Amino acid sequence: MSDRNQLRFNQTLLTVLVPVALLLQQPWVVGVLFVLMVSQHLPYDLMALLKRVLRIPRQPVDEDPRPHRFARTVGAVFLGLSGLLFLLGVPVVGWGLAIVVALLAAINLTTGFCLGCFLYFQLRLLRFRLGAR
Repeated sequence: MSDRNQLRFNQTLLTVLVPVALLLQQPWVVGVLFVLMVSQHLPYDLMALLKRVLRIPRQPVDEDPRPHRFARTVGAVFLGLSGLLFLLGVPVVGWGLAIVVALLAAINLTTGFCLGCFLYFQLRLLRFRLGAR
């Protein structure tokens, strides 16, 4: 079971904070977002903890959480690469990757289309067709 408000909260943070970080030239914000997103694989999901601290209620929906978890993992990888590029002195490409994540989060937030979820289902379909159920 997924929490619709958690998904919206995550998307809103990305949609707002990445462009603000770019405008203010604060790449460390991308690093913080990376940590928040990757924490879903740790015992404590820091994004969920932040949502609870802000007292945003749960909105349970009966859907498989795996596609959203996959999408969040892909977003975290992009933000991690972005941070690495900042450290390597290639900020233009770093910001480009971070903006891609923010744009995809904004698209999901405004239209409900999740590219990461779409990719998840396409990969599952490919795996099924190859016989590796």
